[in-house]
Amino acid sequence: EIMARVRPDTEVVAVDEAQFLDPGIVSVANALADRGVRVILAGTDSDFRGEGFGAMPALMASAEVIDKMHAICVVCGGPATRNQRLINGKPAPYDSPQIMVGGRESYEARCRHCHDVPRKDADQGALL
Repeated sequence: EIMARVRPDTEVVAVDEAQFLDPGIVSVANALADRGVRVILAGTDSDFRGEGFGAMPALMASAEVIDKMHAICVVCGGPATRNQRLINGKPAPYDSPQIMVGGRESYEARCRHCHDVPRKDADQGALL
């Protein structure tokens, strides 16, 4: 849909929340850049598990410039690079759905050390 909306004289294309777009955004971004269009994509690079989110890893790999912004960890005050998903005030388990709409009550900025994602298999592994 993006390619159909870009006019031949377009100089800049900017897209926010790129992590929610399908993998086709990678070829679209590259095709536009190959035409000389400046492409600016913004999005969260990792999901609440700390794993790559959508097409963001592939987009970052093909980018010429990456500006990675950080928040402030709500626990220790350090640079936050993770999204802590909360369910009823507690860390969401690993097997929760990747996408869950929510605001301040559902997500917190956390650093690597304060980020916690309970794995369902962690307790079972201790029993084996």
